[in-house]
Amino acid sequence: MVWGWKHISADQRKDPEHLKASYRTSDELGTTMSTSTPMKRQYSELKKQYPDCLLMFRLGDFFELFNEDAKTASHVLDIVLTSRGEGVDKWPMCGVPFHAAEGYVAKLLQAGYTVAIAEQVEDPAKAKGLVKRDIVRVITPGTVLEPSMLQETANNFLVALVEHEGKVGLAAVDVSTGEFIATQFEGTMTGEKTLNELARLTPSEILIPESVSRKAEKSALENTGARLTPRNDLDFSSSSADERLREQFHVSTLEGYGLRDLKAAIGAAGAVLAYVQEVHRTNAPTLTGIRSFTVEDFMVVDSITQRNLELVRNARDGTLRGTLLSVLSATVTSMGKRKLKQWMLQPLRNPHEIEMRLDSVDELARNGLVRQGLIDSFRQLGDLERMTSRIAFGAATAKDLVTLKDTLGRLPSAKKALEDCSSQVLKTAAESIDLLSDLRATLQSAVVDDPPATIREGGMICQGYSKELDDLKASISSDKKWIASLQERERRRTGIRTLKVGYNKVFGYYIEVSHANLSMIPDDYERKQTLTGGERFITPELKEKEASVLSCEDRINELEYEIYEGLRSKVQVHTSALHRDSDAIAVVDVVAALADVAVKRRYVRPRISTSTRIKITNGRHPALEMMLGPNEFVPNSLDIGEGGTTLLIVTGPNMAGKSTYMRQAALIVLMAQMGSFVPAKDADIGLVDRIFTRVGAFDDLTARQSTFMVEMIETANILNNATEKSLVILDEIGRGTSTFDGMALAWAVAEQIVMMRTRTLFATHFHQLTEMAKLYHGVKNVHTLARESGDVIVFLHKVAEGGTDRSYGVHVAALAGVPEPVVKRAKEMLLRLERENVVELGFRADASGEALQTSLEPLTVDDPLIERILNMDLERTTPLDALTRLKDIQEEIRQRKT
Repeated sequence: MVWGWKHISADQRKDPEHLKASYRTSDELGTTMSTSTPMKRQYSELKKQYPDCLLMFRLGDFFELFNEDAKTASHVLDIVLTSRGEGVDKWPMCGVPFHAAEGYVAKLLQAGYTVAIAEQVEDPAKAKGLVKRDIVRVITPGTVLEPSMLQETANNFLVALVEHEGKVGLAAVDVSTGEFIATQFEGTMTGEKTLNELARLTPSEILIPESVSRKAEKSALENTGARLTPRNDLDFSSSSADERLREQFHVSTLEGYGLRDLKAAIGAAGAVLAYVQEVHRTNAPTLTGIRSFTVEDFMVVDSITQRNLELVRNARDGTLRGTLLSVLSATVTSMGKRKLKQWMLQPLRNPHEIEMRLDSVDELARNGLVRQGLIDSFRQLGDLERMTSRIAFGAATAKDLVTLKDTLGRLPSAKKALEDCSSQVLKTAAESIDLLSDLRATLQSAVVDDPPATIREGGMICQGYSKELDDLKASISSDKKWIASLQERERRRTGIRTLKVGYNKVFGYYIEVSHANLSMIPDDYERKQTLTGGERFITPELKEKEASVLSCEDRINELEYEIYEGLRSKVQVHTSALHRDSDAIAVVDVVAALADVAVKRRYVRPRISTSTRIKITNGRHPALEMMLGPNEFVPNSLDIGEGGTTLLIVTGPNMAGKSTYMRQAALIVLMAQMGSFVPAKDADIGLVDRIFTRVGAFDDLTARQSTFMVEMIETANILNNATEKSLVILDEIGRGTSTFDGMALAWAVAEQIVMMRTRTLFATHFHQLTEMAKLYHGVKNVHTLARESGDVIVFLHKVAEGGTDRSYGVHVAALAGVPEPVVKRAKEMLLRLERENVVELGFRADASGEALQTSLEPLTVDDPLIERILNMDLERTTPLDALTRLKDIQEEIRQRKT
C-alpha cells in the first residue's frame, strides 16, 4: 500500500519546533485537537465528503481516527482509545502506524466498513502553514489492490446489477487484474439466473440502484456474502453509462465490445466504472476494455452444485482438501490459478470451443518436453495481472517494477516454446504474447535489483540513468566523506580523545563532548544540546556540510520519485499489452497443468457430442482416487441418455459407494466440458446445459427452513428448471418426513423425471422404487455390491445391474461403534418389522402399462378414502395442500389400524 511519505526539509530537521509538524508527538496532537482550528477544520471538511467511511487521517508516522470513527476502530482493531483536548474540544482518537496500515485496513473491511485515506498532498517544506491533505483513496471490499488483502487463487469481483425493461444487466470488474465483463439476460435482480452468476463470480461487493428498496431483494443479495452498496440511479442510466465507457476506452462506439443494444448490460458496466473512478480518484487506467458474454454459452453450476460436488471447497472444513480444484491445481502462476477456477465454474457448451481446449491439452500431454519447458519458464513469473494494475493505479513499489522486469525477461523462452505448437489455443496464446523488449530494457537500466520497500526515500534508481541524480549522489558522497573524517580531525585538533561525531533525526549532525573535557573545546564550537553526561556542539563548517547533505538528500528523494512516476507512466502506456500477456500466460498455464495431471493420473480425452448420451467406461472419482492412492479406487461404468436409460435408480447399503458413483459422473461431465481430460478408460459426453444436485440436507436456521423444506426447495428447483440436456444427481428424496410421505414423494418425483426425460441418477433407500423399471421405459436399476458373512459386511464399491432390497443399516451402525445392546435390539426390531411388512408398498399398472397407482394399505373400491382421492382437483391443488390432504389420509389409515 503506497500512500506517500512526509517530506522534511533540511531546516525542519534541524529545528525541533518544525519537527513537531512532521512527526507525531503528544504535544502536537494535544494542541491540534484543542486549539488548532485549521487542523480541526481540515479534518471535518474531509470527513463531510465521506461521512459513511472510517477516515484514516495521516499525521506524521501514524494514521489517526477521531470521534465516532475512533470509537469504532478501537473496538474492531482492539487498540487503545485515547483523547486530545479538553471540554467541548475533547476528541476521542486512536491511531495505527502508517507502515502497518494494510493489516488494520483489512480488518476494518472484514468487519464491514469502508475506509477513506487522507494523505498529505504537498511538501511540508514548501507549505505555508498547515500542510494540505486530501482523500487519496477510498478502500472498499470490491476495490482492493493490496496483495495482503486478496486471495492469490481467486478474483475479487465488484459487481453491479440493474433491471431494465424486463432484463437484468450484470457487470463485474476485478480492479486488481483489470478484468471487466458484462452481460444481460431476462429475469429479475434476485432471479435464478442472477443468483447463479453471483454464485460463480462470488463478488465481495455488489452495487445496486438506490431505488431498490425492497427488503426481500436486498436480503437475497446480502445472502451471497457480498457487501451491498446502493448507488445513485443515474449511474445506471444506459445513456450516461455509454458515454462514460466510450470515454474510458477512447472509442466512438461500444459495438466492438459486443454491447450493441444491450442497454441493461451497459448500465451496469457504467455504474461499476463510475464507482471505481470515484473510490480510486482516477480514470481507472487498468480498465482498457470490456468483454461481453452470454450466460447460455456456459453450463450452469449453481452454488448448491458447487457445494455438493465439492468443486472449490470441501463440505467438512471449507478448505481445498478433497476438492476437484485441488486435483487439477497444477498451475504454477497466480494468473493460471485464477483462470483454472474460472474454467471450472464456467464449463463450455460450445462443442467446437471444447474441442479446441482438448486439442491443446492433448498436444501438451503428448509432448512432455514442451510441457515441462513451459512449466519451468512460468514457475518464476510474478503475478503480471495484479502487478500491472497496482502500477497503473499508482499503488506499486519499486519492487513491483523489478518483478515486472524479471517477468518480461522470462517471456521470450515461453514464446519460443509455443512457436512449434499446432493447436489453435496455444498458437493464439503465442501470438498474443508481446515481449515488450523496450519496456524491459528501460526498467533494466532504471531500477536497482534490490530497491527499498518505499518509493519516497530514494535508493531505487540505477547509476547512469539520470545525470542530475548521479551528480547529486556524487556531491552528497563527498560531503559525507568529509563528515566521516571529521571525528578524527577534531580529536587531533582539540586533543579530546573521547570526542564523537553523530547524527539523529531531531538534531541533525553534532559533536559530542563529555563534561570532563568541556574546558578543551575550541571557540568555534556552538552549543546545541545539553546531556546528562556531556554536551553536543556544532561548528559553522559542519552546519554548512549538514545543510548541503540534507538538501541533496531531499532533492535526491524528490528526483527519484519523479523518475519512478515517469517509469510508472511508461508501464501504464502498455497496460493493454500486459493484460494480453497475462491472459495468454494464464491460458497456457492451465492447459499445461491439465495435460500434466492427465499424464500423471492416466486420464483420457473425452469425446464430445450434441447427443444426450453419457457413456463412461471405468470412471473414477478424481478427488477420492487421489486421496486413496494408486490402484486403490474401484472404477465403475455408466451409460445413460440418447433413447436408452434416462433414470438410473441406484440402491445399496450406506458407505458402499452410491454417492461416489453419482458424484464422479457429474465431475467427469464437468471436467470434459471445461476442456480437461477425464478419469476413465473411455468417455462419450453428450453436452450438458446444467448439473443439478440434491445431496444431503441441513436446516437453514437463518431462513427458518427445516431440513425437509430445504430438500423440497432444491427438488422443486430441479423439477421446474431441468431439461433433457441437464444432468441430475438425486441422493435420497423424502428422508426428512415420515416413511409413507417420503416414499410417496420419492415415487412422484421419479415419475416426473421420467416424463421430463432428464438424465438422472437417483440414489434411494426406498427399495420399492426399483419396481419402476418394470413399469416405465427409460428406467434402469443398479446397485452397489456388498458381501455379507454372518454379522460381518464387506462393501465392494462395485456397481452392478439390478436392484436390491437390503440397506444393511444395522450393520453400518455396528461398524460406527453403536453399543452392542442397541445393535442387538435393532436387529430384533428389524426382523419384526420385516415379518409384519410394515412399509410394504403395492403397485399396479393400468391397462396401458404406463400409469401407476400406489396404495399404502389394501383399500376396497367403495372405500371413502378412494372417493376423496379421486375427487381431488389436482390441477388446482398446490403442493402444500396436496401434502396436507395426504397427511390427513395417512392419519385416518393409522386410526383404522388401532
